Amino acid sequence: MTIKEKRGDFRCPYKAAVSYIALGSLGQPPDKEFTSAEIMDLSDNGVRIHLKRRVLKEGTMLQVRIPMSGIQVTVPTLAQVRWIKEQSSGDYQVGLIFVVR
Repeated sequence: MTIKEKRGDFRCPYKAAVSYIALGSLGQPPDKEFTSAEIMDLSDNGVRIHLKRRVLKEGTMLQVRIPMSGIQVTVPTLAQVRWIKEQSSGDYQVGLIFVVR
């Protein structure tokens, strides 16, 4: 099933664990280790992830490791946090846009 995005990009459901590390910004140092999250869906331009007990800020740059389906390989890429939506206390959906594809 493909979900049509408001801006015209198609999102494909894709459930997998993903790891990321925040690269830091002015006034915020980079993370020291990778954090795990869950991919909810993918598009040509980005990915939506689910976070528990961790908040990111809009505009934060991340190094993301996206797993390939069926094989034990991850694809590293850079992404930027575009939006954050709190689902419940401590659970968040986060939209990332790929900076390097």
